[in-house]
Amino acid sequence: SDVYDNAVDKVVLIYSEDNMGSGVLISNRGFLLTNWHVVKDKKEFYVLTLAEGSYEENKRKAEVIKFNETSDLALLRLTTIPRNLKPIKISKVIPKVGDSVHAVGHPHGEMWSYSKGYISAHREEYSWQDKEVNFQGDVYQMQTPINPGNSGGPLVNDYGNLIGLNTFVSTQGQGLTYAVTVEEIIKFLNE
Repeated sequence: SDVYDNAVDKVVLIYSEDNMGSGVLISNRGFLLTNWHVVKDKKEFYVLTLAEGSYEENKRKAEVIKFNETSDLALLRLTTIPRNLKPIKISKVIPKVGDSVHAVGHPHGEMWSYSKGYISAHREEYSWQDKEVNFQGDVYQMQTPINPGNSGGPLVNDYGNLIGLNTFVSTQGQGLTYAVTVEEIIKFLNE
């Protein structure tokens, strides 16, 4: 429960008229990370933060600052920044196969849901696709339950530090889930 308590207020809901996903706050200046596929081709979308106050007080617009279509990453910035914003810490320690990992997100609209699992494998230069785009990058294969709506949400270690972004579920097997690695995230942020 400590991991969830430490991570939950750093997770946001990103939604538009026809789509929903997750994101994670990485700066007290309103910057957040998500998957590119969560916001691509969206003219307007909203971000809901988990802070004190009403739904309307926590609903904000955001703009895309940059994205990498290949690695399925996007950096957004809130247009208005709430007080007492708590960003997540980005881990510089790479998890090992067998390490416990935790996900917080919005699977199928079930907001701020938690799941736990472990790293099954590291997959370098892994390829995956959606209906329109072929993606490629380093990912963790996990045994952590995620579903549509978890995309873009944080994968965290036992200390609540960001180690990846939950990204996709395999259609080829049961229980195979994947997250873009912290190495890919750091490379993207430094570009």
